[in-house]
Amino acid sequence: MDESLECCVMSLEENAEDVRDEARRALLSICRNVLRSPDSCRSRELRLDDEVVVEKLLPAVGAMECLFDIGYVEDGERIFLPQDASLLKLQSLSRLLCGGKDVNLITDDIDKTSTTQKAFFNRVVSHFRGVMDYEDPELQRMAKRVVPVVQLEIATMEKIRDLQNSLKSGSATEASSQLEAELMAKDLFLVELLRWFKYRFFKWVNSPKCPTCGAECVYENVIRSTDPHCSRIELHRCQRCGIVVEFPRYTHPKPLLTLRRGRCGEWANVFTLLCRSLGYDARFVCDETDHVWTEIWSASNKRWIHVDPCENVVDKPLMYEKGWHKKLTYIIAYSRDEVQDVTWRYTRDQEAVMKRRKACSEQSLRHLLQSLTSQRQNAAGYSRARREYVVKRSLLELGDMLYIPNSQGTDSDEETYEARTSGCLLWRLARGEITNDDLGCYTWDISSYGQMFELRYNVVKDRYHAVRCDNGDILERTSGWKKRVRHSEGGIFRKVEDDWKMVYLARSSDTARGRVQWSFEVGKSKLCIGTFALKAKSEVFHGATVSWELEVTFHDDRTAVIDVPNCSNFRTEEARGAVRLSVVATLSGGEGREAWQHAQLFRQSLDNTEEPSMIINIQLKSCSRHRHGV
Repeated sequence: MDESLECCVMSLEENAEDVRDEARRALLSICRNVLRSPDSCRSRELRLDDEVVVEKLLPAVGAMECLFDIGYVEDGERIFLPQDASLLKLQSLSRLLCGGKDVNLITDDIDKTSTTQKAFFNRVVSHFRGVMDYEDPELQRMAKRVVPVVQLEIATMEKIRDLQNSLKSGSATEASSQLEAELMAKDLFLVELLRWFKYRFFKWVNSPKCPTCGAECVYENVIRSTDPHCSRIELHRCQRCGIVVEFPRYTHPKPLLTLRRGRCGEWANVFTLLCRSLGYDARFVCDETDHVWTEIWSASNKRWIHVDPCENVVDKPLMYEKGWHKKLTYIIAYSRDEVQDVTWRYTRDQEAVMKRRKACSEQSLRHLLQSLTSQRQNAAGYSRARREYVVKRSLLELGDMLYIPNSQGTDSDEETYEARTSGCLLWRLARGEITNDDLGCYTWDISSYGQMFELRYNVVKDRYHAVRCDNGDILERTSGWKKRVRHSEGGIFRKVEDDWKMVYLARSSDTARGRVQWSFEVGKSKLCIGTFALKAKSEVFHGATVSWELEVTFHDDRTAVIDVPNCSNFRTEEARGAVRLSVVATLSGGEGREAWQHAQLFRQSLDNTEEPSMIINIQLKSCSRHRHGV
C-alpha cells in the first residue's frame, strides 16, 4: 500500500468526527463515480466552488490531500483526474476509507449524534485545559520580552494627546479625566499592540519558502509529529529544486515566540499569550467552522471586545457572518476563569444558527460549560473575590449578548464588513470566506441613466450613489465598494482607523502595488461619451503614490490611455467618441513594512459622512456614426 496515501487518510482522523465522516463519504462518492464511469470527463472533474468541495472536503484536514495524492491536479477553477492517470491508487483510497471493506459499504450505521457530541466535547475540554498555558509565569516573562512596550506606550500617548485635544471639555473633573485617560490608554495600547503584531512581529504562511533557493513551495503531504506541542507536520515541496520543506503546526505558544509564523491558530495562540503577559483579561475564541481569534475585557467599555490579530480588526464581531459569509454554529471562548458560549455576539441570525447547531443538545452544552467553569473557579488558590468579580462580569456579558439577536431590524445599512484578507485568494474563495461579489467584475451602463451620468462614492458610508445631475435625485444606491468595481488586485481593502477617526482604501501589506478599476460602457449604439470629469481624494506619505489613468475604447475599436495628472479636479474631452471607459487608480511605493499604508485612496474623516470621496461625471452625446458592426 502507498505510504503517502496512508498518511493522507490517517490525517483525516485529526478532524472532528462529523467533519471526518462527511469528508469520507464525499471521497468515497468521488471514487465510486470515477470507477463506474472511468471514461467520463464529468465524473473526473470537481469545481473548487462546488458544494462538495466547499462544505465537505475543504473543512477536513487531509481530504484534498487524498485527491491530489491519487493523481488529481488543479487547473484554475477546478481539480480533475487526467485520463491517463492510473485508477489503482483510486481503488486503494476506496479500500483505505472503508477500512478494507467494499467501496459501497459506507459507515452510515454509526450513532452520529453521540460520536459527534463526544468529539465536540473533547475539543471543548482540550481547549479549556490548553488556555492555562498562558498562565505560566515564565512563559509570560518570555512573551513580554518580545514586545516593544516603551515604543508602543509612546505611540499610545501620542494618540491620547490627539484625542484629548479634539475632545476638550471643561465639564469633567480632574480626577474623572485622569481615570478616563488611564482606561483609554489601556484600550489604545491594545490597538497599537495589534498593529505591531500584525505588521511587525508575526507572519502569515500559506506555504513556506525553500530555505535553499528561496522559491515557493507547494503543499504535498502531512505526517504525524512526536512533539506534544505540535499537532502535525506539513510537507511542502520546492517547485524549483524539489526538496521537501517541513512546516510544523505548533499548538503551544512557546516555540512560536521564536518562529513567529503560522496561520490563524498560531496567530491567535501567540497574541492571546502576549495579552495575558501584559495584564489584559484575554480569552482564546474558537469558531467551530474553522477560525480562531482573541477577546479582551475592556474595563472602559465594561464588555468583551472582539480582536482578530490575523485581520488587524477590533470590535467587528459580525465580520465573519456578514463579511466572510460564514455559516456559524458554535463559537466558544476559553479563559483562565471560565468557558462561555459566545456565539450570539457574532450573529444577527439566531434562527439560522440554531438550525445548524446539531453537535449536541443545548442543555447538555450548558451543563458541560457550567461544570468546567465551576471546576476552575473552585480550584485551590482561586480567590472568592475573583469569583465574585467574574460572576458580575458574566452577567454583564449575558445582557450584552441578549441585545444582539433581537437587533436584526436596527443594523445600519451604512455599516459594512470586509471579506477576509489573510490567506491566499484561492484558499479564501474556496472556503466561502470571500465571494465573487466581493471580487467585483461590474460594469456600469451609463446610457441607462440618461445623457448625463454622475457616480458618487463615499468611503465613510462605503456607498455608491448614481444621481440625477439636474436635481440631485438618487437613482441607485449600492453599499460595498467592491460590488461596483470591474477589477481589483493587490489585496485592496477598506481600512478604518478608529483611533485616528479616518478611513481609506489601502493595499495588502504583502504587495508592492494595488489597483482598482471602475468600468463604464454606453449600451445604446446611437450614443457615445462626450466629456469626462473626475474629483477624488487621496493622501500619500513617505514617497508613496496614488496615480490615475483612463483606458478608453472607441466605436471603431481603437483604444487609448489618458493620464490623469490631478485627480482632485480633472476634466477632459479626449475620450470624446468612446463607447467604453475604465477609471484606474494605482497605489504603490512607500517605505518599510508599513509601505502599504502610505498610499491611501479616498482618505477621509469618519465624521465627514456626507461629502463624496469620489465623483465621476460623464456626459453623453449623439454619435455621428454607429459603432463598428452595428
